[in-house]
Amino acid sequence: LRRWAESSQWTFENKWYLLEAEESFCNNDVEAAKAYYEKATASAKLHKFVHEEALAHELAAYFYLELGEREQTVEHFMLA
Repeated sequence: LRRWAESSQWTFENKWYLLEAEESFCNNDVEAAKAYYEKATASAKLHKFVHEEALAHELAAYFYLELGEREQTVEHFMLA
């Protein structure tokens, strides 16, 4: 997917960032996960993939819920 993101940034970049965020979350790399979730939502918004932006916000909300960060959780759920 990374190669696809490099060759077609418009279509695949946000998907690659989202997968990287989920992988970082699974590996307990909190800081990397935060950065990738933000990149995923920003990329989806920039490229007008509304449904993928919503998915990225939803998954970010679950991530922040696991961390106990209530404000971030609510913000991302509202944006989703």
